[in-house]
Amino acid sequence: MTNTNEFPKKYSPKDFEWEVYKNWEEQGKFKPTKSRTWENFYIPIPPPNVTWILHLWHAIMLALEDIMTRYHRMKGDSTIWIPGTDHAWISTQAKVEEKLAKKWISKHDIWRDAFLKEAWDWKEEHANIITNQFKKMWASCDWTKERFTLDEELNKRVKKAFVDLYNKWLIYKWEYMVNYSPKLQTVVSDQEVVYKEEKWKLYYITYFVDWSDNEIVVATTRPETMLWDVAVAVHPKDKRYKKILKSWKKLILPILNKPIPLIGDEMVDMEFWTWAVKITPAHDANDFEVAKRHSLPLTEIVIDRNGIMTEKAGIFAGIDFISARQNVVELLKSKWNLYKIEDYTNRVGYCERSWCRIETIISKQWFVKIEPIVEKVIAGYKNKDFEIIPKRFNKIFEDWIFNLKDWCISRQLWWWHQIPVFYHKTTGEILVTEEDLSKNPDYVQDPDVLDTWFSSALWPFSILDYNMWGKEQPDMVKQFYPASVLETGHDIIFFWVIRMLLFWYEFTNQTPFKKIYFHWLVRDKIGRKMSKSLWNWIDPLDMIEKYWTDSLRLALTIWNTPWNDLKFDEANVENNMLFMNKLWNACRFVHANLWDEISKIWNDFTKLEKTIIDNYDSLLISEKWILSRVKYLTDLVTNSMEDYNFAESWQELQSFTKNEFCDYYIEEFKLTKNSSKYGNYVIVYVINILIKLWHPYIPFITEELHNKLWFKDSLIDSPWPKLWIKRDEEVEKEKQVIIDLIKEIRKIRAENNVIPSNTIKVQIYVRSKNLVTITDSLDIISWIVKSEETIIVDKKPKDINLAYSVIKAWIEVYVDTSNALDMDKEIERIKLSIDDTKEYIAILDKKLLNENFVRKAPSELIRQEMEKKEQAKQKLEKLEEKLKNLS
Repeated sequence: MTNTNEFPKKYSPKDFEWEVYKNWEEQGKFKPTKSRTWENFYIPIPPPNVTWILHLWHAIMLALEDIMTRYHRMKGDSTIWIPGTDHAWISTQAKVEEKLAKKWISKHDIWRDAFLKEAWDWKEEHANIITNQFKKMWASCDWTKERFTLDEELNKRVKKAFVDLYNKWLIYKWEYMVNYSPKLQTVVSDQEVVYKEEKWKLYYITYFVDWSDNEIVVATTRPETMLWDVAVAVHPKDKRYKKILKSWKKLILPILNKPIPLIGDEMVDMEFWTWAVKITPAHDANDFEVAKRHSLPLTEIVIDRNGIMTEKAGIFAGIDFISARQNVVELLKSKWNLYKIEDYTNRVGYCERSWCRIETIISKQWFVKIEPIVEKVIAGYKNKDFEIIPKRFNKIFEDWIFNLKDWCISRQLWWWHQIPVFYHKTTGEILVTEEDLSKNPDYVQDPDVLDTWFSSALWPFSILDYNMWGKEQPDMVKQFYPASVLETGHDIIFFWVIRMLLFWYEFTNQTPFKKIYFHWLVRDKIGRKMSKSLWNWIDPLDMIEKYWTDSLRLALTIWNTPWNDLKFDEANVENNMLFMNKLWNACRFVHANLWDEISKIWNDFTKLEKTIIDNYDSLLISEKWILSRVKYLTDLVTNSMEDYNFAESWQELQSFTKNEFCDYYIEEFKLTKNSSKYGNYVIVYVINILIKLWHPYIPFITEELHNKLWFKDSLIDSPWPKLWIKRDEEVEKEKQVIIDLIKEIRKIRAENNVIPSNTIKVQIYVRSKNLVTITDSLDIISWIVKSEETIIVDKKPKDINLAYSVIKAWIEVYVDTSNALDMDKEIERIKLSIDDTKEYIAILDKKLLNENFVRKAPSELIRQEMEKKEQAKQKLEKLEEKLKNLS
């Protein structure tokens, strides 16, 4: 058969990557098919914000989820990866407000409905950007199932969830201490507050005891809040205050001259500051809890949400809190109530999303009651309903799940799911319903929206159209729920993962996913967190433009220790390009030399394998070895895929491809192809398996190579290799000796600057062990290392000019490079090495002659330094002798 399938000489991914992806999508390759294994695999994508530009965090997420999906698709599972985007509540609202501000318009100028229309217009304008980025970054999602968190069907389920939880008494509205972002004008969660250390002042204020000469000094960083102190607290076991506590005497609140109680509470740290704490419930979360325990007034606020003093601040009302602080301090001084002022480093909370300072305020908000729900999750966790990968995150999960507090779910925004609660305008009656009563003139809807994580908690099954109104479920739910795995970053264990578990144990009495896979975070190459402010932010699309898709995804998923944070280095992406060029050339060699053989057997892999097994005894040792190695590799990669340990096997997969298959086996095949009856079958068999094993990691080049070699089928849905070949570890051990020998000889060539086209002479000193193997392999050794003469010797050569290396205790190799060197370069190299060695000896001499070092350093360290000097002197002698001989 004539070879009509052109195979380009150069690996050029720009010529095929996008075309390969379009073909997959157009042919429906991303849709689930009938399972060949009676198993299903479903993974929901963590929906990124619709307004965002993808970064390397998303790239890692997409690469790992794509690896999982492609493996299970090839394995034969009915596989679906459902994509989607999040409405990006704060980000989108901020973008729309910025857009309006350019027209000198505030959101309050156009009212809520008009603002939401602007937000939807923004979403429609930007929605396709993120989807196209997904596609450029390799995601083999079923795009026919793409969802958006504000889709009408998802919105219905959000309302249903709220109503059901409310009817179960699991949602309530209550006044409580919350974090408030003045810039966003909304409540935010504790986890959305970041703390920065700042230089503040610590003010020591004297509170006099009523009808007594006694006084108590209280330290505070915010003296302006004392205007509505309701008490001063001390530890009940603190002997310094026992008499005053028992006397029930009041303290006099400075400036206002108002009596307030002294209370005993174990919240007070007896070793901290002045051992006494002022209690201002409306402005501190700890004070709020203390006040509740002692039935003190809770809700009197002296600073409003915008940092302005309220009417409760008396003469300070209407000014900002900074000015009020200065005025309060001056007044305290004048009344002899200010004991002293000190510098103090304070941890100050800032809104993670707007970077304005957080105010802690008392506000009436909607909450989910956690305790009755979390018990079901804890029971499921103990029952191993779901597995956390890697196991070390179990401890972090436990720290969260066993210490959950009620969840504040209301936010004061406009763009999101509005809370389905309606108030009768006349009677004040509360109606919690899924129905839309916004057009009913008698009712007004609660203006708040739900926390973004409320709807996200419904994501894994709401995107399957889970029926929350009846028992009968759609086919998608029956087939795929619960999800096989949830893959996400470990930084949102609390935000998202735990919330999903809470809701779906409550609504379905089962886990929403069988496994939770936490991926690593990506940092720059020196370990810093990536940030635009540090100028180390990397756009993955820029990397793809430069190095293309496969190179980037390989760098993100395998170039690090499993589950440790990844230090991203562009050099690794570039190295991957070189590796894939090697793989391309290996396949091109097979294509060029074995096209007739390939064209006969491409469509019958089973027959090919049977031919090899039936004639195994007739195979050459090298053929048995490569089959044994590929059997081992297939089992290793398959087990790693099943264990979700994708980085564990890549090193051996890459080493096999590069060192064993490309650098060794192909070279031996060139020597033996005319004398081997089944060599063509073996190399075609191995290259077929190798391309399949690599496909989940580097799908584009492997699909293109598959098309070039077996041009009628797609690789993406071809069967995952399951080999019936047996492994022969003895053959592997014997061959490894030859490979190690070749590696060392090549290393000697490189170290001695041997011109690539020049030949060398090799002598191998070997005792009885491995003698036969090496003797039988002299031809292949000579061929690969370019030796004009390779012999086995029974005595070690005495020529000191021979380069040598010890392979094993019983094998040494000696290489004569004298006729193969670029003499001028070699002399220059040795001279530089002599200079470096002399400089090193001088540094050691300086250290050993230093009296302080000799007097203070441990004797063992001094001995080590002297040994280093002696070794360096010996090295110098050899270099100088070698230079003399070459000259």
